[in-house]
Amino acid sequence: MKRRISLWVLLMGGLFAAGVDVSPAAAACTGGATLYGYYGVQVSGSTAASLPKFLNGVLYFNGACALTGSVTIGENSTVNSFATVSGSYNTNPDGTITLTLSVPGNPTPETYNIGVSHTFNEGIGVETDGSAIASIDFKPQNYPLTGSHYVYNNSSLKGTWIASCSGTGSSSQLSDLNYFTFDGAGNLINGIDDYNNYAQYGNQSYYGYYGVNSSGTFGGYVVLSGGSEYGFSGVIDNALSEIQFTYSTAGATGSDILACTAKKL
Repeated sequence: MKRRISLWVLLMGGLFAAGVDVSPAAAACTGGATLYGYYGVQVSGSTAASLPKFLNGVLYFNGACALTGSVTIGENSTVNSFATVSGSYNTNPDGTITLTLSVPGNPTPETYNIGVSHTFNEGIGVETDGSAIASIDFKPQNYPLTGSHYVYNNSSLKGTWIASCSGTGSSSQLSDLNYFTFDGAGNLINGIDDYNNYAQYGNQSYYGYYGVNSSGTFGGYVVLSGGSEYGFSGVIDNALSEIQFTYSTAGATGSDILACTAKKL
């Protein structure tokens, strides 16, 4: 996080919306029971035009090959916060899962090929539709998995977290280590950012503000010691012990995307 951006308006409108709904079962379903319940998801990479891309939020898999979700999408230097998505998934003969996701503003559905480890409660994969070079990572919000949904709020994030972040910029790879505390009341405090961006290493302090949806998605912004402001959005998963979130740092020469995974200390 080094370059100045405009502040995201993430704490307005849909931030405090209710959780996602259940969609009808897909017409043709193979291995639907492989995925069931609410999962936190994060996609990061770059578009075919070499512009950074991200998607994060919560997806509900209904156990019958249909899914719905609420996600924030960053693509082509624009951000669509807490958008409703839908799709389907099927298990392939080799055990991988093909996931199809319809997102607002994109006439062609996104497709992903995914491998799921039930031992480690995680799915990882790649985008396959040709519109982007991106990876996908998702983890259950609740464990053990159930169809019921935990109701999240600002206190759900209370505690100190450490995050590893990496991504792509307009001219270089980006890497950050973040250490910060959510106070449970909408404030991010005691933030430390160690960064190695554009072949420049440094560290800086920061503070910020955040809000949590009942679905477990969240958004906010941070203010660095030098005054720059950075928006973020993400999702809570792994039974409140982990979060996935993304910084989008738009600058004069393009956009940088930093995808982060944080563990609670």
